[in-house]
Amino acid sequence: MPTFKIDVHAAPEAVFDYLADVSRHTEWANPKSSMTMEDVSGGAPGVGHTYRSTGLFTGKRVSADIEVTAFDRPRHFALRTNQHQEGKKDVWYENDYELRANAGGTTVVKTLTGGLSPLIFFIAGPAIRKDAMASLRNLKAKLEAGA
Repeated sequence: MPTFKIDVHAAPEAVFDYLADVSRHTEWANPKSSMTMEDVSGGAPGVGHTYRSTGLFTGKRVSADIEVTAFDRPRHFALRTNQHQEGKKDVWYENDYELRANAGGTTVVKTLTGGLSPLIFFIAGPAIRKDAMASLRNLKAKLEAGA
């Protein structure tokens, strides 16, 4: 399971609130993903809330059905994604975010798990790491700019 970490100079509550507003993920997603996000459930976010996204991953068009699986403000937030790509078997993965208060703000620890074989994670590892860190750096920049 790949894990990614970044320190953000913002309070855990602010980080959680921005992260948990999934409709805003397009603001900090890797710009190369051209992500769009639709709130399917409507209403306030929480466990069971659903979204639908479209975008690009390694240059290929993908769509995804997304469900909030953990919502413990301000410490823990997780999303399960069922990703669809034409001509390929659907793949599930979970983005699990742990938020830890630190002297300068918040450490965001993102763990990625999924239905891919360890071999695929190994092969796709560099692309997954690059995409995850680009997104986390964007999240940090948005929050530190007062998003």
